[in-house]
Order: sequence, then C-alpha cells, then structure tokens
Amino acid sequence: MNPMTDLGLRFVRRPGPGGRAANLAALGATAIVALLLTFLIAGSLGLAQRSDRVGWRSTDEGTADGAVGILKEVRGKQLNGDPLTVIQLQSLKPSNQPPPGLDHVPAPGEVFVSPEVAKQWSGLKGEYGVDKPTGVITDKGLASPEELVVVQGVAKIDSNYPNYVGSWVNDTKDDRVYALLIAVAFGIILVLFPLLSLVGQAAGVAAKRREHRLAALRLAGSTRAQVLWLSSVEQAVLGFAGAVVGLIGYVVLTPLIALIPLGGGRWYVSDITPNWWTVPLVLVAVPVLSVISALIGLGRVSITPLGVVRGQTRKATSAFRLVLLLIGPIMLATLGMGAAIVPLLIAIGFGALAVRIIGPWAVQMIGKIMANTSNGPVPLLAGRRLADDPKGAFRPVAALVLSGFVTGFISVFIPGGDSDPTTQDMRIGVALLLGLVFLTVAASTAAGAVGTALDQAKPAKALRRAGVPLSVIERSARLAAVTPVLGVGLPVVGFGALCGLALSGGQVFTQGNTGILLLIGQVVVGLVLVAVAGTAGSPVLRKASAN
Repeated sequence: MNPMTDLGLRFVRRPGPGGRAANLAALGATAIVALLLTFLIAGSLGLAQRSDRVGWRSTDEGTADGAVGILKEVRGKQLNGDPLTVIQLQSLKPSNQPPPGLDHVPAPGEVFVSPEVAKQWSGLKGEYGVDKPTGVITDKGLASPEELVVVQGVAKIDSNYPNYVGSWVNDTKDDRVYALLIAVAFGIILVLFPLLSLVGQAAGVAAKRREHRLAALRLAGSTRAQVLWLSSVEQAVLGFAGAVVGLIGYVVLTPLIALIPLGGGRWYVSDITPNWWTVPLVLVAVPVLSVISALIGLGRVSITPLGVVRGQTRKATSAFRLVLLLIGPIMLATLGMGAAIVPLLIAIGFGALAVRIIGPWAVQMIGKIMANTSNGPVPLLAGRRLADDPKGAFRPVAALVLSGFVTGFISVFIPGGDSDPTTQDMRIGVALLLGLVFLTVAASTAAGAVGTALDQAKPAKALRRAGVPLSVIERSARLAAVTPVLGVGLPVVGFGALCGLALSGGQVFTQGNTGILLLIGQVVVGLVLVAVAGTAGSPVLRKASAN
C-alpha cells in the first residue's frame, strides 16, 4: 500500500486530540449532503414517473385521421367535498394498448375508477347508472394512492375542439406535474449553493489543524503530490462513510417523505425509492465533491507550508469582487419572466455565486472596522479573527448567508391562498424548499461550530497562557460567529429580494404580509442557529485550548 494512503487511513482511525469531534462533524455534514442529494434526484424522477402515468389524460397530439380515440375532462366535479377528476373517453378504433392502469379501453357505459372512488361508489352509482364500476384503475394509471379519478366510456363526445389521441400510451407531460418540474429546477438551483457550502464546510472542519499537520509533512520533505494525496484519502473515506449513512437515512425516511402531498397527493413509495444508478452516483459524487473542496482549501499548504506554520496572515481579498453583484440582477431584469428556463437558472446561479464570492471580502472589511474601533478586548479579538482569516470566518455561516438569498428571492413569489391545485403545489413546494435549505443550514452551522472551535484552539491556548480570561475568549468567539450573520446575512436577504424584483419587473406576487414574516423568520432562525452553535462549540474550545 502507498505510504501516504496508509497514513491517511491512520489519520481517520486515530485522528489525535480534537480529531474525533472533527471527523464526526464532517461525517454528519456529508451524510446530510448525501440525504438531500438523494432526495432531489429521487423526487425529480418520481415526478417524471407520475407524469408518465397520467399524462395521457391531457394529451391533444393526435389527428382526426390517425386517432384511436377522443378525450374530454369534465371539470368542477367533487366527491364528498374533494376534487374529482372525470375523464370521458370515446374509442374510435380498436387498440391493443389500453390507457395506463386499465385492462381494456372502456366501451360506452363502462366506468373505471381509482381505489378511493371505489370505496365511495355508493354516492356516484346513480349518476353513472351502474351498481358497481367496471374495473379499478391500478397504480400504473394514478398519480397518487389517494387520487379520485373516474374514466368513463361514452358513445360520442360533443366538443368543438376535441382532444384526439394518437395512442393511449404516450410521453405527454401532465400540465400540473410539468409546472412542478419547472419549479423543481428553480428549487434545485436555489438550494444548490447552500448545499455546496455544506460540502465545503464538511471538508473544512478543523481546516487549520489539518493545514498545520500537512505543512509539517511538507517541511519534513513530503512532496506536494504526496500531501494532496494524503488529504484526498482522508477526506474520501469520510465522504464515502457519510454518503453511506445519508443513503441509509433516506431509505429509512422514505415512508415519511411519501406523505408529502405534492403534485396531486401522497406518493407511492416506489416513486421516490432510489433506482439502481442513484446509489452509485451518490456514493461517488459526495466523496468526490468532498475531496475537491478539501484540496481547494489546502492550496496554501502545498505552496507556502512555512507561511502556514508561522501563522502568516492570508492575502487580503479584493474589492473588485463587488462587480459580481451586478451580473445576476442585470441578467434577470433583461430576461424577465417570459424567458427560457435555462438562462433564468444561470442568472439566479450568478446571483448566488456572487454572494458566496463576495462574502469573505465583506467579512474582512467588517473585521477591520471592528478591530480599529474596538473599545475592549472582546470586539478587538473578534475583529482580528475576522480580518486575519475572512474565508475561515465566513465558511461556517456561508450556508446560512446563502439561505438569506434564497429567502429574499422567493419572498417575492409566494403564491396566494386560493384553492387552485397548482397554487397549492407551489405553496407546499416553497415550504419544502425552505425546509431543505434550513436543514442544510443547521447541519453546516453545527459542523462549523465544531470546526471553528478546533481551529481557534491554538490561539486560544496562547491567549490563556498570556493571562486572558477564558470568558473573554469565548465571548469574542461568539461575537465573531454572529457578526457575519448580521453584517453580511441581512444585506444578502435584501439582495435576494432585489434579484426577485428584477426578475418580476418590480412586481411583488406575494399577497399580504407573508413575505415580511418570512424575512423576519429567516433572521430569527439564523440568529438562533448561530447562538445554539456557539453554545455547543464553547465546551469544545474550552477543552481543546486547555493547558
């Protein structure tokens, strides 16, 4: 075995003082990444499968000459107060392939119903003139287990604009599910950057501790390639273990996830069960992303190991990054609501990317102002921490700050309170998106609390030996954690809302005070998470900095 591979595995098994907490934090963060990645993939595929089963009901792609039948959806029907989907079907020629979920094409007078309608048929038999349905639609023709559907065969459909069906089995997308798929694409872009920040946080737990260890190996004669390989092995093992835990967690939670009433009702568990290629994809993608994040963070070790050991201050970030803030809003304002999906997704991505890139510069500026205007040891220590290592200070709260961008953006587009099914789907989708984002934020903040405490152990130990009270050190650490949330997070919430307004042309679609309450909730949740993380990190800092 390669000596560096063996050493990397040894570091995972015996991480040294504080290393076990760092490894557990990294493992937990990568497990959340794997769980959310699996959910996004399986959920998107589940929506597509649902659309394939019911898309034939809204098809109009046939012609009068080659059609096998005509469809008509009877709107406004209800069954015991719940919406009832009624599809009238006229067969024009025999077909060997009946509609999905039916064993044959209904003849005039025949009625096929979903299982839930069959249970309540007594209230409908008078309307359709039969004591019991001809057959029950199987799950291959239903969107959800609780869907209320009636497929009625008729002799003739009277319509000025008939929906001709070329085949009862086709790839037509259901309108409701198609709208959801578009919304999912936007949701994935909005949650992508907080998720990538969580990956970076998982790889960056105790980054300084790893930097010093690898820099010592470089100074002892290890090559740049050997050091990078060692770090890759260590991070790949943790990333793979986290991916396995995340996949197991998703499988365990699948029955609960299936209860989410999105896109027409609850899910069939089979729809959101990971397929054969999702598992290896997650098992490969999560470790690879973790390794890439770790290697990016260790570039300074491979180039200037002596500077790492001496604690040399990092190069200041450039204010030129501010220009990036203009790209996203300008693109969104230029494209507008009627643009194609892909350019809109790219524009939103530029907005979130600008926040991630500018964040460290903003933290450094705030730190310098704090240090220069401080009137006590607590803001002085916190300011120096932010100014000397802005990237390290921003990393633990990057997902939280990016969640502010997400919240600000969607606060402009929250659907109203009417009973339209698509509007209901959008409201549930917004709640689900926010849930995913805040789960990512909570995991990132928790891992960041442990990593920050371990990173600050060495300077905290030096301060304690110099006579600085432990309470001062802990208060400065909490201040350094809260400051980026307030100083960077609050403006980012406004920037997200600005991007939303740029896209909507200045129009706010949110009704009432829902958007304001959402923004207030974002701030409160952010502060609570940071406060809890700071409280949880204090014992780690206290133990790691003990003499």
